[in-house]
Amino acid sequence: MPDPGREAFWRKSARSGAQSNCVEARFDGTVVWLHNSSNPSPQGPTIAITPEDWLTLLDRVHADDLAPQKLGTPALFAGRLLIGFDGEHITIQDSDTPPTSTITYTLDEWHAFLDGVTHDDEFTLPWLLSAPADV
Repeated sequence: MPDPGREAFWRKSARSGAQSNCVEARFDGTVVWLHNSSNPSPQGPTIAITPEDWLTLLDRVHADDLAPQKLGTPALFAGRLLIGFDGEHITIQDSDTPPTSTITYTLDEWHAFLDGVTHDDEFTLPWLLSAPADV
């Protein structure tokens, strides 16, 4: 799998506000990369998925399928993403990789992502390709 491209921008929801940690994604034109800004790559876990699977994930967000109260034991979403909620954290893991590559989010981080998708049209492929306002 290729390394996350240097040309693409890591993007997070404007709803993450002053908190520096959030769901962060980038699209290099081929793959959508996902990590937590509090534990970014190359040290932290990063998951790569196809643009089609990313769009499926966004559809599941819009359908309210990924609200924490609807999650529990990790279940398969958008191709091969295992997403779960343990009562405290949201976890995402690529089902094709070892559990050490699990990305963990707090409820605040996850809600900023969900609200950014559903209310602000963030995390679409064109949005991911655009430069953040502070660049």
